Amino acid sequence: MMGKYDSSLQMFVQSPRELDMSRLAFLRWLAEAGRLEHRIAGPSSGALVTEGDARSSPEQAVAA
Repeated sequence: MMGKYDSSLQMFVQSPRELDMSRLAFLRWLAEAGRLEHRIAGPSSGALVTEGDARSSPEQAVAA
C-alpha cells in the first residue's frame, strides 16, 4: 500500500513509523565494519545515540 495521496505535494505520503533501533544499530555496525560502499563520516551523534554507542573514533573501529 502506498499511503494516501497528498495533492498539495503531488505525491503519496505515509504516516511516520516508530524507529527500529535494532535495525539502526545493525546499519551502524555494517558501517563501522567497513561493509558498506563508503566510509562512515564520523562518530555516532545526535538524539538517537545510546550510552553503548560511545565508542572510539570511526577510523579505529574500521581498522579493527
